[in-house]
Amino acid sequence: MDGINKVIELVSGQCVVIQCNPDSGRTFIRSMRGERVSSEYGISYQGERLALEGPEAVKQVGFSTLDEGLYERLKVREYLSFWAELHEVQASLAELLSIIGLVGKAHERISKLSYSEKRLLSFVRSVVHDPAIIIWEDPEQNLDLESCIIVRRLIDELIRRDKAILVTCATLEQAHSISNTIFRLTGSGLVPVSVPEQTETSEPDMDADDGEPATVNSSSELSDHAVRLGKLMVKAEDKYVFIDPQEIHFIESNEGNTCLHTKEGILACTWTLAELEDKLRPFRFYRCHRSYIVNLDRLTELIVWSRNSYSLVLSDDRKSRIPLSKGKFEELKTIVGL
Repeated sequence: MDGINKVIELVSGQCVVIQCNPDSGRTFIRSMRGERVSSEYGISYQGERLALEGPEAVKQVGFSTLDEGLYERLKVREYLSFWAELHEVQASLAELLSIIGLVGKAHERISKLSYSEKRLLSFVRSVVHDPAIIIWEDPEQNLDLESCIIVRRLIDELIRRDKAILVTCATLEQAHSISNTIFRLTGSGLVPVSVPEQTETSEPDMDADDGEPATVNSSSELSDHAVRLGKLMVKAEDKYVFIDPQEIHFIESNEGNTCLHTKEGILACTWTLAELEDKLRPFRFYRCHRSYIVNLDRLTELIVWSRNSYSLVLSDDRKSRIPLSKGKFEELKTIVGL
């Protein structure tokens, strides 16, 4: 989809991510639920604009929001049983609790659960009636890593079951690691986020100057050429900025704009991602995704969300999680010697 949208088309078996700040995300979700907020946004499903309020919407859609209240005096299993009865469905509570890792807490009061456990319970409550559409507000906000992994696997399972999913999240790197269908929520509407064109295979890139294939460095070449050659000259708007490559944590490309995330902040750059990939390769930088280049010396963890979903965790203050493409997983293992 091109241009700015006010209505999001949801498709069965697909997850759509809305990247936005938390306040905008909350307003967006509230507007989806038909609450009286100043928003023109809407959802289309199977060719029809949905009114997400009323009895029919309750059956068709499952919501989970950050400000959702839980009946904390109830026990975990009692809570899910209550919602199953409310929706007049017979759900396998044991299976639902197993999916979110709360089997051992089935008879514990909700008030005793951790924040992450309460959110997981909210997610599974939203699907207890087997809705066709699932809408979650910022599902990984303040969750511990184990719970984030559970959320990603739950999303994958819901996609496998042909559900239409919409989630909001705060950062673009998080959005990229969840789905390839991403919109940025702006003041004027929902702008589709595109990614640079690049095949996910190991085919070599073509050099822009002579048309010959660029050399793909092996792990030994990366080590041998990782000489600290002082400053890198980066073209930024109408000037050149000199920066130590080791101060760069990762590089992100979005909508044709390239940004260097450094120790001092974010620097906009006029070089393309392909150009920077070539310039930074001797400094142990790696193209881990169509939209990201990462400093290998900043890696601290590799998270396996599922068989097809991976993230790299960096050592910056934000503990940034950068998406790793499926096709790059084995290659990166070779480079770092795993």
